[in-house]
Amino acid sequence: MAAKRPASQSTEVTPTPADTDEVAPAAVAVDSTPAAPDSVPAADTVQPAPVGQQVVYVEAPKPFVPKSNRVFGVLIALLSTVIFAAVSALASVAEEVVNQKPVAFGFISTLDFWAPVILFAIGFVVLVLIVNRAGWAAYVLGSLVVALVVYFGTGGAYLALHAAQIPSNEVPQHFTKELFRVATLVTAVLAREVSLWMGFAIAARGRKVRARNVEARVLYDQEIAAKRAEYEQANARNSGAAAETPEPVAEAPAAP
Repeated sequence: MAAKRPASQSTEVTPTPADTDEVAPAAVAVDSTPAAPDSVPAADTVQPAPVGQQVVYVEAPKPFVPKSNRVFGVLIALLSTVIFAAVSALASVAEEVVNQKPVAFGFISTLDFWAPVILFAIGFVVLVLIVNRAGWAAYVLGSLVVALVVYFGTGGAYLALHAAQIPSNEVPQHFTKELFRVATLVTAVLAREVSLWMGFAIAARGRKVRARNVEARVLYDQEIAAKRAEYEQANARNSGAAAETPEPVAEAPAAP
């Protein structure tokens, strides 16, 4: 009787990573928090305004600018220049009559006549620009300055206009002679009188301008005080509303 062969046992072999060419995938941790967009910088984040508060806008009044008297004064100074030229021409005609000379108006076309007129215009306009809204006392003193400008300026203009006919060693003598000439003295006196009386007219308007500036300043201060009170009241209302508004209570997160 033949012996029975034992049944073969099947053995299951488990492949190892070393026996295969496949690599086991590694575990990757994924962050579920969404990333902030790159186009929005952190500085542009707008914080919400506190509940119950409002932004208060109060329109500020226009800055106070005092009115000037210079424009009116310059116009009067130019008008005074025309008056000064007229009275200077009359004085020149009177001088010819006194000296028993034939009356002629040829001097009007000479620079010797217009030089004092130009000096008067410059001196009076500068005076008006400096004193502005000052009173009559400023023009009492200022008219003396204008007269001195015309007086010494006329002597200097005579030397400049006739420099070709005056020897260099006789310049001081001619300058002194021109200063003590009757026509030069009369011109200086006329310059003083015209600038004085026309200066009184400028000073009279300057007094009114000062009074209007005082009234405008008072109204401006009152408007500023009213705007400040309005701003403070609005801030007080906002502060009260913010204090009365209850703050939201954050709930505790539920347990997982």
